[in-house]
Amino acid sequence: MKNRLILLALHIISLILLGFGWVMDMLHIDISTHFIVNINLFNENRSVLGTLQTLWQTANYWPFALIFLFGILVPLFKSGAIFIILLQKEPKQKLFDFVGAISKWAMADVFAISILVAFLGAGAMQNTSASLEAGFYFFSAYVLLSAIIVWWMGKMQSLSGTSKA
Repeated sequence: MKNRLILLALHIISLILLGFGWVMDMLHIDISTHFIVNINLFNENRSVLGTLQTLWQTANYWPFALIFLFGILVPLFKSGAIFIILLQKEPKQKLFDFVGAISKWAMADVFAISILVAFLGAGAMQNTSASLEAGFYFFSAYVLLSAIIVWWMGKMQSLSGTSKA
């Protein structure tokens, strides 16, 4: 019971981190050129929710769907399943399997943003720079804390052996 309360508290903390990860700027991109004087062509910060709004408004539905799926829906479904597991006395094995499977997709956004920043930050495009902002670190912290919670729940499940199929 004590472990469940600790996991529940950690899960609530992870959801707070996720919320900050969604609303705070995740990425800063700066594109400028030098032609007699410095001219700034593009200088923007982007959050997950702000990016989703822009993608929807500009009819970029495919990237919108991917970011919405992996950045919003997957964490929400995973969170709901974790709450059910932690609040039930004897959660079903299928629920543990679901959380284990969906957890693998939680790093998709972190990985994609990291690749983009590495590409832009490595000088792949002249006069372009990119940097990670606080939202990226909050989202990454959510992903890591959530992975620890899932791992700990798996340990508890294997030790108790009380789950039903």
